[in-house]
Amino acid sequence: MHLRASLADRPPYRKFLIIVGLVMVSSVIFTSIGSGLVKTLFGVDLALWTGESNAGPQTVQALRLFQALAAVGTFLVPAWAAAFLFSERAAEYTGLSGKPGGIRGAVILFILFLAGIPFINWMALVNSQLHLPGFLAQLEEWMVATEQQAARLTELLLGGTSTTDLFWNMLVIAVLPALGEELLFRGIIQRQFVELAGNKHVGVVLTAFLFSALHMQFFGFFPRFVLGLVLGYLFHWSGNLWMPILAHFFNNALTVFLTWISARGVFKINPDVVGIAEGQEALLAASVFLSFAGLWMFRRLYPAESGVE
Repeated sequence: MHLRASLADRPPYRKFLIIVGLVMVSSVIFTSIGSGLVKTLFGVDLALWTGESNAGPQTVQALRLFQALAAVGTFLVPAWAAAFLFSERAAEYTGLSGKPGGIRGAVILFILFLAGIPFINWMALVNSQLHLPGFLAQLEEWMVATEQQAARLTELLLGGTSTTDLFWNMLVIAVLPALGEELLFRGIIQRQFVELAGNKHVGVVLTAFLFSALHMQFFGFFPRFVLGLVLGYLFHWSGNLWMPILAHFFNNALTVFLTWISARGVFKINPDVVGIAEGQEALLAASVFLSFAGLWMFRRLYPAESGVE
């Protein structure tokens, strides 16, 4: 049986359902493999891990391995499998066939995400102050508990000070999510939503909503939704998936690097409060201006809409 492009003629809603199935199956397989490996290699049973932030080095290594396998299984494998099933030319189908892009675009994206840190923090602050109606109090309590455990996990992973810690955190938190999530959400799912809605902008918005919702972090939903919009339009404008991959990497890598140099005592900085601390209103205003200016400059690199259809 010839599998390549065997599902190319399926309508977009069926392709989306196929993608969901691929993600579920692949995720279960890889997380199961990951749980078994970390228990065998490090003696850590993640099913019994309570989320303590003062766990030892063995637990940190186990979590990094598990996170890496989960990212590969949840995003990279199902996305590439879908591209293989939907097209004769998977790289072209996903927008990966082009070169990574010019140096100007990369510089603009780096400045955009560096300058945008205060703006992102402000959106996160506003989001954290939102509350569900009273009759959903139990749901909100569950969301708070989930957020707290995710925060403990992030704190644990980012707590190292060695160059080895930096390398593994860059790989697990920046490189793999940037490649996997962009390949799945922008390279595969956004295409289906655009075809289903018959409108590129609706497709970008729907993909950004799903991108944020599936992270299961209510108090970070709004800034992640905006991030999804930015990444979606970077792909739509350039037609090159390497641009949102690079942007996603910059976004995550900046947090990893700033946290690492702070932990080493180079200088003390908490990336999560830059721009929202008292007396930093001018920094926040500058961040908002530079964020929109950066997007405008990137858009001008691609005067004709060349997004992948």
